[in-house]
Amino acid sequence: MREHEVPTHVQAEDRVLLGFTFPQVVAMVVVCALSYGAYRYAPVGPSEVRMAIAVLFGLAGIIAVVGKIGGRRLPLVAADLLKYRLGARLYVGPPSHLVRSEPPAPAQPVKSGPGPLKLMAKRAGKSLRSLRPRRKGREKTGGRMPFRPHRWFGKPRRAEADRENVNGNGKEKRRKKPKGFLAVMAAVALAAAVSTVPQSALADGYEPWRDEIDFEVSEQVEGRRIFVEALTVSGDRAAVTLRAATALDIRVRAFGGPEGSWLRFWGSASLDEGEAADYSLPLSGPAPSFTVSWEDTLGQAGAVTVEHDRIPYPLPEVEGELCDLRVTSLGWTQGAVRGAVESECVTSIEHPIELQTVAGHESVSETALMEAAVTAITGTVSAATGASQASVPFVANEETRFRLPVETGAAIHAVTIDVSLEASLSIPMPPLTQLTHHPERIEERTETVSMWRPGASDTDSDSETITVTHEDGTTTEHTVSAYAYAHVPGTTIHRDVTLTIVHPEHVEAEVVERSPVIGSREESLALASYVGSDDPYAALALPEPEPEDPPAEQEPADGLRGWFDLLGWEWPW
Repeated sequence: MREHEVPTHVQAEDRVLLGFTFPQVVAMVVVCALSYGAYRYAPVGPSEVRMAIAVLFGLAGIIAVVGKIGGRRLPLVAADLLKYRLGARLYVGPPSHLVRSEPPAPAQPVKSGPGPLKLMAKRAGKSLRSLRPRRKGREKTGGRMPFRPHRWFGKPRRAEADRENVNGNGKEKRRKKPKGFLAVMAAVALAAAVSTVPQSALADGYEPWRDEIDFEVSEQVEGRRIFVEALTVSGDRAAVTLRAATALDIRVRAFGGPEGSWLRFWGSASLDEGEAADYSLPLSGPAPSFTVSWEDTLGQAGAVTVEHDRIPYPLPEVEGELCDLRVTSLGWTQGAVRGAVESECVTSIEHPIELQTVAGHESVSETALMEAAVTAITGTVSAATGASQASVPFVANEETRFRLPVETGAAIHAVTIDVSLEASLSIPMPPLTQLTHHPERIEERTETVSMWRPGASDTDSDSETITVTHEDGTTTEHTVSAYAYAHVPGTTIHRDVTLTIVHPEHVEAEVVERSPVIGSREESLALASYVGSDDPYAALALPEPEPEDPPAEQEPADGLRGWFDLLGWEWPW
């Protein structure tokens, strides 16, 4: 590697390898080593995952080493951002608050001797002076040590090592360790720690008097620059109307989130005197707010913040048995508070009723929840804030709007909304069981009974043997047979019969249908919120501008003598 020299008056870095400086080369070597270590020893996943991690780590490290933003390297930019985040913020008040009328009293010296920082700095200075190289050999380089980068890496050259390690007597010379090395490292670490201390911590302590503030502070012009003319919250957005009292450049910021510190909106505008601007700001979190900062033509600046206690968010809502109510819009304009209540009502509801299920011989009644149809809902919406009240008819399943007159001026108006509802119900009734009691009785009833007698027939025969004696004394036997046939025809026989009927005691039940019953149901609901108002608009009265001195006009003079005569001097020649 060749040795080269850079003139001391040139603000340039030494580039020795591919256009990189030595610190960059060393940093990239370190990044590559760490990337290899991440690939080789990372206890996560397979080799592909570790290789991806190593590649990403290496790319990020190389970008951090060689990247620049606005001509400045990324580590310096990161250090500036960290210092800005940890340091104190810029003061946004008038410059007159920063100017001291007289220098502060000088700090009293401490009698206990120098502090630890002074002792550490003194010790580090001695160590650095002891480490300062000799001036021998600088004549060749014009007072600057030759550039030998090979000494930065590895061992020194053999010839130089021999010259350094062997003295004139041929004996090896021990290399002395640099004195105060630990002190130097401690001083560097302490300086780095002090540089990272937040500026806000130093701002609270003693600050020496500075004479650099030599500007003239203009007198503060009192008066409002910006007015909030209207503020209306609808859902999760706020419609804001701003009016400028003079020519202004404004910036509008809306904040929200869980802690109310997240920036959710940013906007800017330039307004002339009397000109208004409308913004729709998002609202979120339990404590939203917005800030309007301004800067006028006089070079003065300020801000107006509307806190969450002036913003009606979230809008209230309530659930009822007849209707669910929700405030959809609530806002303030000059002299009035306006709002809208949206309702969502039911079409049927369970209504308790004293129901008779059995009547007559016995009566049975019980309290039952019946599914009733809601035929109509009427009511009144009463809104009030302070001494102002207003009542409007309730509109079911739509928005009911109201307006309350209020006094002008900055205030927080607490708004209460009372809603009285009455529903007309049609309750279908189940059938009624009607019971009738019958006692025991005996009934004799004569009835004619008709009975059919069927016809019948019968045949009978008989035979007998007889002996006949003849005259001659002989006998003969003869068999004599006789036959008989009888037939009775069928006929209907009518007879009157008297019957005795015994009716025991019993209850007769009959089911009777019933028509629906008309009923009513009342309900009262309440909602509450608040909204802030601002002072009425008034133009800013600017002071009269100071008269400017007329430009100096030079009159021609008759040479140098005329100029002396104009000044009243005597010409010496």
